[in-house]
Amino acid sequence: MRKPDRIGAIVLAFTLFVAYWGWAGLLYFQGVISLPLGALGSEGLLLVLVDVVIVNLYAFRQRRRARQVQIRAGKR
Repeated sequence: MRKPDRIGAIVLAFTLFVAYWGWAGLLYFQGVISLPLGALGSEGLLLVLVDVVIVNLYAFRQRRRARQVQIRAGKR
């Protein structure tokens, strides 16, 4: 099994932060609870969009890397 790379850990941490921020924003909007970083404004929407782009680019990179490994394994 391959050891996860550092960029994957960064992408995962960023994704979890944005998910927390979205959840806090939803609860804050409904008036259920007030959590730190609960007010999700336009900068939050921009952060979510950037996160979606980063996750998609990371997934594309991983697919390309897996395909290259399969091609190398087939040539041996």
